[in-house]
Amino acid sequence: MRAVDALEALELAGSTQRGLVTTAQAREAGLSGVDLTRLADAGKLLRVRHGVYVLPSAGSDRLQDLRAAWLAASANGEVVVSRASASAVHGLGDLVPAAHEFTAAVRRQSTLPDVRFHRAALEDVDVTVVDGLPVTTVVRTVGDLVASSLDSDQLARVLSDAVERPGVDVEALVTVLTPYAARYGFDSGRAMLAEVAPGYLAATLRSVVDEAVMLSSQFRQQALDLLEEPGGANALLALFHDRLARGDSPVRKDT
Repeated sequence: MRAVDALEALELAGSTQRGLVTTAQAREAGLSGVDLTRLADAGKLLRVRHGVYVLPSAGSDRLQDLRAAWLAASANGEVVVSRASASAVHGLGDLVPAAHEFTAAVRRQSTLPDVRFHRAALEDVDVTVVDGLPVTTVVRTVGDLVASSLDSDQLARVLSDAVERPGVDVEALVTVLTPYAARYGFDSGRAMLAEVAPGYLAATLRSVVDEAVMLSSQFRQQALDLLEEPGGANALLALFHDRLARGDSPVRKDT
């Protein structure tokens, strides 16, 4: 195949993969192993790992190496980016993954030193898509990390970032942390978050207020009445804090 035709076919195959293409995809596009070798020798392709090449059109991508590892791994079955790798994708803490970590529903092994597989049955709610990569959600990622006994200082930084993420359910974080809280010297996941994640209370209050505005006209009126009084904002904050400390929701659905 002519080089120009080969590159055109590869660009089409890699158009949805940030300029990455696998050997298998190249073959499906009509290229032979000889075609790939010639393009690589001519500097038209760059092999980034076994069975994965990057095209000239690929731009700067902080996740390129992880993306290439995921493409190679997913060729043998569905895998999801997880644990330390997922924390890096989400920007949680400052973990530096020692290997690309993936979770699969079936047992997987790799002889590569920079790839590590975990086995778990992930539900749809456990997985999201970030920059085209299937990744465990923030809550599931935190749950996996705490279950693996992540260092307490590193976990604190992960949790501090997690509670600040828009859309993250802080009560779901409490739930996944609670079974492991005693390992870190806390009575509950709530106590753990309150201690190590400065933004926890504010994130919880935002969540509760959003819920209140959507669900409870009675609470809305109670809050507005409090805010009309001198020191009402502090009183409202104290109400939230007290009920949260007791594990009680400040709001109830209207009936």
